[in-house]
Amino acid sequence: MRVELLPSSLPASDAQCSGAQFLVSYLVDDAVAIDAGSLGLLADLRRQERVRHVVVTHEHIDHIATLPIFLENVYAPGPDCVELLATEDVLDFLHRDIFNGRVWPDFFALSTGDDRFVHGTPLTAHEPLTRAGLTLTPLPVSHVEGSLGVLVDDGHAAVAFPSDTGPTDHFWRHIATCDRLQAVFLEVSFPDGMADLAAVTGHHCPRSFAAEIRKLESDVRWIVVHRKARYAAEIARELAALGLKNVELVEPGHVYEF
Repeated sequence: MRVELLPSSLPASDAQCSGAQFLVSYLVDDAVAIDAGSLGLLADLRRQERVRHVVVTHEHIDHIATLPIFLENVYAPGPDCVELLATEDVLDFLHRDIFNGRVWPDFFALSTGDDRFVHGTPLTAHEPLTRAGLTLTPLPVSHVEGSLGVLVDDGHAAVAFPSDTGPTDHFWRHIATCDRLQAVFLEVSFPDGMADLAAVTGHHCPRSFAAEIRKLESDVRWIVVHRKARYAAEIARELAALGLKNVELVEPGHVYEF
């Protein structure tokens, strides 16, 4: 399995800022995207065109920012349109508040017959689907109501994407049963000095991250994502001070192979 967190910032002269991450999009095997924060910014349109399935974990702007641009970029007349996979509530939100004819053209209404811009498939927690040779299992997490993480399994390796979440339990209990699990892309959004804000917004700080990874006994790679850019260096220092095993900071644009 190949996983890439798509970059969402322009190259910076300051090397410490070059990995700043503002938006969320993972590409899995170049065919499935998990969230569309930066998906529509891929300069190589051929790579965008290979993405046929987009999982939207929740409706926050950093996870959907370039979805309208992406769908416009890859549209071609004919039946082979992109599939959006999300809960019924998120699909309704996207139609009502984004593709509403004001913010962006109503691609849902325009998707008729064999000439479609997009097709929506409702996700239900715990009900796996198979797309592009990958089994996708949506699982509830502790963020805004209805937020989902995803366990992705290609039959040889499995990787977990909790998406945005604060302390949770159900997600870990489920993925603990997967003997192919190799990595978890888990967020740390705020430094410990902002633990109260992290808690109330459904995010992690280094202390809560350390407590969270102890809930899973599997020996996996913990790849830290979603550091708020202005606190990224502080979060990195605090995580390093904890001396946690198998923990690394994500490299946007790097292709991870499992």
